[in-house]
Order: sequence, then structure tokens, then C-alpha cells
Amino acid sequence: MYALLRLGLTTEANEYITWLEGILQNKNADGSLQIMYTLHSETDIPELELDHLDGHKGQKPVRIGNGAADHIQLDIYGELMDAIYLAQKMGKPLSYDMWIKVRSLVDFVCDHWRDSDLSIWEVRGAKQQFLYSKIMLWVAG
Repeated sequence: MYALLRLGLTTEANEYITWLEGILQNKNADGSLQIMYTLHSETDIPELELDHLDGHKGQKPVRIGNGAADHIQLDIYGELMDAIYLAQKMGKPLSYDMWIKVRSLVDFVCDHWRDSDLSIWEVRGAKQQFLYSKIMLWVAG
């Protein structure tokens, strides 16, 4: 958002907020968001291993898609709120309906800031307490 607005691409920044409003309209049952979506707002992002390919310097496995798509990464709420703040400040003002959706996200953050997650590191193990997630939740709150 910052890059778009600093480059004067306000139309694109506003279109991102419009796209985001659609995402916020279809939150998970618990009020959370998935950590990533396709450009068409789809949530199914399967991960496949391509055994017939080698990665950088022969590393394996080579994967396409993203197995972390269903991870809980609480840092996304801070990054999202920062983008919304910048859009509100430097772009088109948020509509009342969008503001209501944003408030519900803040409520989710207030209810879940103590939870463990997998953070931006996308660890493939047990959820933990990550400092980065806590800082970004603070940004969101």
C-alpha cells in the first residue's frame, strides 16, 4: 500500500481496498482471515511437490502453491491494518460499511492476541509465541 501510494498509484491502492472489502465480507466462521488468497479471492491454494525438478543448487523438494495457506499467522492483522490506515490517510476514505468490517477485525485481534501461531516463518510444526506476531498484533490493536 505504501509503495502504491508513494508512486501516485492511488487508483490501484483504492482497487486493493475494494478487493479487501470483498475478503472481509467472507471471513472465516470465527471472524479470522486466511493468511493468503488468490487474485480472485479464492482460498484453495494447494501445495504440490514436483519430484522431477531440482531447486536452487539441487535442493528438494520443489513446491508450487503454498502449504501455509491454512496456517494461523497472526501478524497478518497488523500488516493489514497498516495498509488500511495508509489507504484511509492517503487514498479514498473508507466507507461506513468498510469501517464496520475493519472494527470486527480489531475485535478479533483483541480476542486472540494471546494465541500462539506459526508467524511469518511458516514453520511446519507446533504453534508458538512469536515476537513478530505480537508486535504486529499491537499495530492492529
